[in-house]
Amino acid sequence: MSDEKRSNLIFSRNLLKQFLRMYKESPCLWDRRSPEYKQKKKRDEAISRLTKLVNEYDAKATRVHVCRKIESLRSCVRREYLKVQYSLRHAQKPNEVYEPCLWYYNLLSFVFEDTENKKVQWQSESEVIKESPEVITSDNYEESPIVYPNYTSDSIIEEQAPQNYYQDMYDKKIRGGELKDEYDAIGINVAAKLRALPANTRILAEKLINDVLYQAQTDSLSAFTVLTSPDPIKSETVI
Repeated sequence: MSDEKRSNLIFSRNLLKQFLRMYKESPCLWDRRSPEYKQKKKRDEAISRLTKLVNEYDAKATRVHVCRKIESLRSCVRREYLKVQYSLRHAQKPNEVYEPCLWYYNLLSFVFEDTENKKVQWQSESEVIKESPEVITSDNYEESPIVYPNYTSDSIIEEQAPQNYYQDMYDKKIRGGELKDEYDAIGINVAAKLRALPANTRILAEKLINDVLYQAQTDSLSAFTVLTSPDPIKSETVI
C-alpha cells in the first residue's frame, strides 16, 4: 500500500512511554531555560534519537512524523493542564477538581508546570469554552492505542475530554449574554492564543487565518485544502 493510502500509524502504549521518557531527557526540545534550547544541532540530535526509537516499531516513520507527534501530544496535555488549573481556582469542593482523562498526562505535564502558570488565568477559560460544544466520545484510554498522522495529512489526532464539567459554565455564559453562540467562544479562544505569541509569529498566524477565511468566503476551501511547511528541524523554528 502506498504512503498516500496508508491509514494512521499506531503508537503503542509501550512506545509512547519510552518516547515521552526520552523526550523528557531532552530538555533542548522543551525547556526554555536550558542552554541547549536554542541550539539547533542539539535539537536535531534529539529528534534523531526519537526517530530512531520510533523506527524500531515502524520503519516508515520519519522525522516529520516525530515532530508532529510531539506537537499533538503537547496540545492534548496542555488542554488538560489548563482545565486542571482552571478547576483548581474555581472548584468549591475537592471532588469538583477536574481529573485529566489522558493516561499519559503525568508523563508530559511537566512541560507546562513552569511555563503555563503565568498565562493560565486568562487563557484557561477561553480554552474551556471552546471545547465545551464538542461531541464527546467515551474512549477507553487504557486499551486504545495512540496514533499519529501520516505526513500526507495535516490533521492531528487528539483525544477528547469529558464535557459535563464545563457545559454548565458555557450555558451560563450563553444565557448571560456574554456569548451569543459558539463562534464568540472561538473568537475568544483565538484572541487568547494570539496574545501569547511573539509579535512576528502573531503576524504570520493572523495572515494564515485570514488566508483560510478568504478561501472559505470565495468557496475555495475544501476538505482537501492543506497548509504546507518545511521540516521544522531544517528551519530555525524552535520546537
